[in-house]
Amino acid sequence: MHVDLRNQLVGAPSQLPGSTALSGTTAANGSAVDCDLADGPIYGIFNTGAATGSPTSFTVTCKLQESDTSGGTYTDLVSQTTLVLSAGSTMGIIQGIRTKRYVRTVVTPAFTGGSSPTVPTSANVVGQKRRIGT
Repeated sequence: MHVDLRNQLVGAPSQLPGSTALSGTTAANGSAVDCDLADGPIYGIFNTGAATGSPTSFTVTCKLQESDTSGGTYTDLVSQTTLVLSAGSTMGIIQGIRTKRYVRTVVTPAFTGGSSPTVPTSANVVGQKRRIGT
């Protein structure tokens, strides 16, 4: 069975690999992804890399937010699952139902111990492309 993901998915990176290294406890907001051509659930695919600064442990809380405009006020998707990543080089997926056009990812770190610990993250927003005429 052949699945044509390239032509059946819509989405884009919200946080590029290497561009987001989390530190402290401040949330990092991703870029807006236009989901106007998406139909059904939206998925956030989140990744962490190896932590630096030798933390004893860490968590990265991941969520999706939506807005009517790319630069507008964002609110959490009401119908999303919860995702907390707690290890380096880990991937996780959130599913949610959007009610607005634009979706972005948000990641919030928490570290225990270490010397100025950081963890790199990346995230993508994807969904099923709407079929027109069927």
